[in-house]
Amino acid sequence: MRYKISGYLLSENLDSAEKGNQFIDITHQEKAALELFFAAPDGFVETASIESAVWGERVVTHNSLRKLISGLRIKFDDKDAFKNIRGKGYQLLFEQLDANEPAKQPLKHSGSRLTWIASCTVLTLCCLTVLLFILNRSGGHSLPKPSIQTVFESKDYILDYALFEDTFFVTTRDKSSSTLYQTKNRQNSVLMEADFPGAFRGIEIHSSGKTIMHVIEDARCIIKIYAEPVRQLIDQLACNRQNSFPSFDWIDEHRFYVTFNVEPNASIEPYIYDLRTQHLEKVTAINVSPATDNKFIDSFIKAYGEGLFSLRINHLDQMSLMYLGHEKQHILYQFRGKPYSVAVSDDNLVFVGNHNELLTVPLNNNDIDSEIFPTLLMAPQTNKIDDPLFLQDDLYISVGNTSKRVIYSTSGDFTYSLENGIDDFDYTNNILTILGTTNTGYVIEQLQENKLINSVYLTTALNFRHVAFFNDNIYLAGASGLYRLNRTKPELIDKLKVVELATNGQCFLAEADDGVYSFNGDGNSVRKIAAQGERVFSSDQECMYVDKLSGKIVNEQREIIASPTMNRLLFEHNGQIVHWYSKGDKSYIIDAISQQNIASTRNRVLNKKVGSYGDDIIYLGHAEVNTSIVKVTFL
Repeated sequence: MRYKISGYLLSENLDSAEKGNQFIDITHQEKAALELFFAAPDGFVETASIESAVWGERVVTHNSLRKLISGLRIKFDDKDAFKNIRGKGYQLLFEQLDANEPAKQPLKHSGSRLTWIASCTVLTLCCLTVLLFILNRSGGHSLPKPSIQTVFESKDYILDYALFEDTFFVTTRDKSSSTLYQTKNRQNSVLMEADFPGAFRGIEIHSSGKTIMHVIEDARCIIKIYAEPVRQLIDQLACNRQNSFPSFDWIDEHRFYVTFNVEPNASIEPYIYDLRTQHLEKVTAINVSPATDNKFIDSFIKAYGEGLFSLRINHLDQMSLMYLGHEKQHILYQFRGKPYSVAVSDDNLVFVGNHNELLTVPLNNNDIDSEIFPTLLMAPQTNKIDDPLFLQDDLYISVGNTSKRVIYSTSGDFTYSLENGIDDFDYTNNILTILGTTNTGYVIEQLQENKLINSVYLTTALNFRHVAFFNDNIYLAGASGLYRLNRTKPELIDKLKVVELATNGQCFLAEADDGVYSFNGDGNSVRKIAAQGERVFSSDQECMYVDKLSGKIVNEQREIIASPTMNRLLFEHNGQIVHWYSKGDKSYIIDAISQQNIASTRNRVLNKKVGSYGDDIIYLGHAEVNTSIVKVTFL
C-alpha cells in the first residue's frame, strides 16, 4: 500500500516522500503520526491518540503536537492537507494507492472505536519492529519476556528508593517540594515533607534495618544514619556542598562506602565510614585513581567482590560504567547521558543503555574481564526507564522518571518541550536554536517568531551539551569536542572540551576548560584568546567574558567593559549586563551594575541555562512527571 499527500508519493516504509525532483525526509515522530492518519477510517485522529502514539507516556505540552503538525504542513507545502478539527484532533487528506486499483479518496469515518483500535495496532507494530531490529542485530536470539508489577506510583520525580522487609522507602521531589514516602501494598504514606525540591535524596537500607539517607537541611548537605528505617538517628556526616549527591553502599552492619570529596576542589571518590569509630577513611585497597590528573566524580558506586562498580564522570558530561579492581580498571560502557544507578547481584550486572534499553553482564568471577560485552535484556522502551536496583534479589526499575527539562519564560508567555528533554538553547539573529535528547542521539529544532523553521534528528554516540547558531550553521559542543552540523552529519572542528558557547551572529566564543577561544570568521577553526578567561556571553554589540586575573568583564580585544560584583553567570538583557543566582525553588536575575532585581523564575533554573529572548527571559525548568517503581520478572 502506498500513499500520496499533496502530490508527494511516500515510500513504502514512510521514511521519505518525493514529488518530481523534490525529496523530503520523514522523522520517526512524523512517521508515527502519519501511520495513525493512514490507518484511520477517514484520516481523522483524536489529539490524545496522536500524543500517545508519538510520545507514549512522556509528558508533553499541546504545543508539541501543534509543532509536529506545523512541521508536516511545511514539509508537504500544504496547510489544508492537515486540518485542525477544533477541540477534537486532526484530519489528513491523502490518496491511497493500490497496485490492483486506481487512486482512492479518503475513506469515510466509521467511529472513534476503530481509530482507537488502529492506534493500538500501530503502536504494537512499532514496538515489534524495534524488537525485531534489536533481535536481528544481536544474532536473532529471543529476549526473555518481562512481567511487570507496579509497587509505587506518584506524580513526583523519584530520586531514590530502598526496600526493608516488605516496605518501600522512596525519596521524591516536584518543582517546589520534597517528600519521603513509606509504601506497602502500593499504599503510600508520607513520612517527611519539605517545602523545597531536593530535601531528601539518596537512601540505602542494610538488612539489619540501619539506614543511610542524604538530606539538605538549612542549605546544608547532611548524611544521616538511623538505627532503623528513618527512625532513631544515631550519627550524621556533613557534606561539603549542597549540590553533591553522595552514593552509599553498606559493607557490613557498621561500615559503608560513601562517595566524597574532603576538599571542595578534590575529586569525588569512595571513602569508608565506620560508625563505631566515626572515622572517614579513604579507600586504598581499590584503584580509584584516573589515568590522568583530571578531576573525576564517582557519582554512583556498588561493591562487588574485592572491588567496586562505579558510574564515573571523567570529564564534564562524559560518563562511564567502570569496574575498579585492586590493580586494574575496566570500562564496560560509555554513556551519552547521566544514569542514576546500576543493579548488582551475585550473578548479574544490569544497567540502562543509551537507547533506553536494559543491558546485562554476567558476573561469574570476583573480577570483571575487560573482554566481556553487555548483552540485551530488554528492548528499547517507549517509556523512560531508569534507576535499576536489585532489592532482596528482585530487580526493580523506575518508569517514566524522565527528569524532563522544558523551556519556560519569566513572563509565562512561552513554553517549549522536546521528547526526552532539552539540554541547551541559543537565541541569535531572532532565531531560537534548541538542542534536545532522543533515545538514539539528539534533535535540533529552530524557531523564528515562534514558528518551527527547521528540525534535524541526529543519531550519534557523540556527547553534546551545547548548541549555537552562527553564519547560518549549527554548532554542537560537549565532551566529544566542537562540531559543525552538515545536514545530519556532525563535522569535527576542534577537540576542545567545551563548557559554554556564546554568539550574537557577528562574534563567536567558546569557553573550554583551559580558557576562552574565538572562532575565525568562517567558523571553521578557533584560536585561543585568553588562558584565564571564563563565563563567556554575548551582547548585541560584542562577545565578552570575565578575566579571572582582574575580575573584569572584557571583550575579545581585552577592553574592560564592566566590573561584576559577584562570581555568577552573566548574559545581556535589553542592553543591561545581568547575572543570576538560585535560592530555594526559584532563580533571580539581577542587574550586574546596579544590583536591581530584573526578574525571577517560577521554578529553579536547570543546566545553568537562562538568557534573553527579545523582551522576555527564557530558562530551562522542570516539567511535570508521572512515575512509578516496578518489579521486573523475566519469564
